[in-house]
Amino acid sequence: MYLRPGFVVVIVGCILTGLSTLVVALRYYCRYFLLGTVTTTDHLMLVALVLTWGNLVVNYYQDETSSHTRPSYYRIPVLHPECAFIVTLTERQEKRPLMKEYTKGIMITWWMYRMSYVAALCFVKLSILFFFKTIATHRTWRHVVNGTIIFVILYTVGAVIAAAFQCRYLPDAWNTDAYFAQFDKIPNPDAPKTQCYDPTILFVSTAALNLFSDVVILLIPIPTLLSLSVPLRQRVALVAIFSVGMLAIAASSVRMHVMTLWAASPWNSAIYGANLLLWGQVETNSGIISASVPFLRILFKRKERAERIASGRQVVEIVSPGMARKPDPDPFELDTVMLFPRNANTKDEEEQIGWAPRISRP
Repeated sequence: MYLRPGFVVVIVGCILTGLSTLVVALRYYCRYFLLGTVTTTDHLMLVALVLTWGNLVVNYYQDETSSHTRPSYYRIPVLHPECAFIVTLTERQEKRPLMKEYTKGIMITWWMYRMSYVAALCFVKLSILFFFKTIATHRTWRHVVNGTIIFVILYTVGAVIAAAFQCRYLPDAWNTDAYFAQFDKIPNPDAPKTQCYDPTILFVSTAALNLFSDVVILLIPIPTLLSLSVPLRQRVALVAIFSVGMLAIAASSVRMHVMTLWAASPWNSAIYGANLLLWGQVETNSGIISASVPFLRILFKRKERAERIASGRQVVEIVSPGMARKPDPDPFELDTVMLFPRNANTKDEEEQIGWAPRISRP
């Protein structure tokens, strides 16, 4: 059974975005109902999820409009004077007016997708970086995080503005006559003269910056996690949790490869467009899921504690003097997220499991 590539994009997007919605919902449940605190990092991730659903809607209309056309319809073959393929030429010429409206819809949805895709990735990255700010204990780490936030915001705003104003006259961005003229081997003197830049330049540069920022965000917390005064097993576990972001980097790398094929020519962009959209869905949703998984740790800790209580075994935690938590010597900010649970002499011991709010001061 044959499935249109665009239809596959929609199906995969529904599955991945639905999974991302479930993970973000569990994240809000843990943060609000179990910890009693919802912060900026959670709201930013919610915005990223809403934009990802918007990308899925755009992908649906991209598939709906492109299903009425074929890449072969765009190109009119060059006829040799001795050949008599007049029927083929006439058929191609007659199909262009028939698919003009569908092609216009394709161009408008791609114009919208360039902006929504970059914006969704931006909010995923900002959610992660704002989380890093809450656990920043050293001045240098805070400067690196703040600098990365500024960098992500600046290149995203620049990419969105560049995508919105691709042409000096905005409607030229979806001018079908100018688009069809790209596929003519013999230039058409009657083709409209538009003043637009090549959008492949924007796509390639944005993909490269996204990949670079993904690597930077993955590396930022590693030195701090390795230097924590906790047992080695817990340090390795935390590094593994934060390294789930490698999925987003892998998806971004594959998408970068597809981008090079897509940007080779207008003919290739018509062929590899569905593959580009597919890996865009994988990249965005893997970023949302990998960034939200660490916040679900409290669910497993509560289940483990409940099982221990049900078994009737008394759990005693022994901490050596060298493992005790030391006060932060930096007077500017205290930890706002507790990475590891600690036993405390309170009425409800279970409320101390997982992340918990701490006092911050400017």
